[in-house]
Amino acid sequence: MIAAYGLSKFFPIRGALRSTISLKAVDDVGLKIQNEQVVGLVGESGSGKSTVGRCLIRLLNPTEGEILFDIPDSELVEYERARADVETKRVDAIADRFSLLRASSAELQSLRRLANIVFQDPYSSLNPRMRLADIISEPMLSTRFCSRAEAAIRSRELLREVGLPEFFEDRYPHELSGGQRQRVAIARAISTNPKLLILDEPTSALDVSVQAQILNLLRGLQEKHGISMLLITHNIAVVAYLAEYVYVMYAGKIMEWGEKQKVLRDPQHPYTKALMSSVPVIGETMTRTILRGDPPNLVNPPIACRFHPRCPVAFDVCGWTAEEVAEDLEYLLGGKYYGTFGDGVRVTTEGERTLTIQGTADAQRIRELVGLENQEVRSLKSVQAIDVSDGATVLRLYEPVEPEMYPTPDGRQVKCLLFRPEVSAPAADS
Repeated sequence: MIAAYGLSKFFPIRGALRSTISLKAVDDVGLKIQNEQVVGLVGESGSGKSTVGRCLIRLLNPTEGEILFDIPDSELVEYERARADVETKRVDAIADRFSLLRASSAELQSLRRLANIVFQDPYSSLNPRMRLADIISEPMLSTRFCSRAEAAIRSRELLREVGLPEFFEDRYPHELSGGQRQRVAIARAISTNPKLLILDEPTSALDVSVQAQILNLLRGLQEKHGISMLLITHNIAVVAYLAEYVYVMYAGKIMEWGEKQKVLRDPQHPYTKALMSSVPVIGETMTRTILRGDPPNLVNPPIACRFHPRCPVAFDVCGWTAEEVAEDLEYLLGGKYYGTFGDGVRVTTEGERTLTIQGTADAQRIRELVGLENQEVRSLKSVQAIDVSDGATVLRLYEPVEPEMYPTPDGRQVKCLLFRPEVSAPAADS
């Protein structure tokens, strides 16, 4: 069992005049993997999936959050109850025993035996100057799992277990194909009998035919040794084949998670729906959801819901700022509605929630514009009130609401304001 709470990883970026800003690669992520369970983590490139995997086994040290490893179910239930009740002493008492982030160097060395990782590129993750036997033996020796003689014997056994002949032990990585190198990487990862294996895009660098062989190998090893696995991938078919639960990630946040069949066959979050609509299904005509725009800049991510700038169903409180609304209004006033308003119209912002349109006091025409365009230009849905002040039109926006992970009746959780208990369907669709 491993469980992460409020996991965040911010990478500092040195700016002008020695100022330091942060790229928020992972932000407040929660994730759990039960014993002998395979969990998929999917999302587009740059969403933070690999960073989560590296943080879970402390290849990267998280900026914030907590990671509990090898914790019994009863203790985890008690920990979650204590967190909910803000019982700081009880939370710390449990974390002191099971936290990866509080482990000393000696404790962490022993924990390294129990968690390992298979990287995406099998060539760059293997030392080209080392024999395969030495590559596989390295984690066993560095964690003192066994003696050097025992490691040599076990290396040959592991080569057989991953489908390679024993005489490969004296070969070097450049003498192998991509699939063979990935088999060596898997042998190295399971050499210390780990309880948890992080699989970071284990098949994306391989040919399709080889991908199937590697997936079958991983499934066989998981069933034989009872290893818990986190399968990081952008390939939905890989998750459908191997995983039991699925987490969907976008721009450093978990958007939805639940049982594989429910998430993949009946997605609920608008991003998950768009993601699944891109997966071809033999014999079916798919209606694909095309997302507008690009993934956000994680140095300055969108407020409230990270997905709202691209969401086809976003509504008033999803998080638009005055700057975002001003940009869209300037485009409309200077283009489609130029004949109505002319040259003298200028949009300015006053803080995060107020805009002023200089050059017109015709609030009624602005209301009509917002009403006509808010389906196509969804940022206009955030306009709460339009008034006149000092000869200019003033627009006030709704206060944004940060979405939480809301439970659904079928047992999954979705980070979308459409699933807030107090939001009715008509209000969400307006």
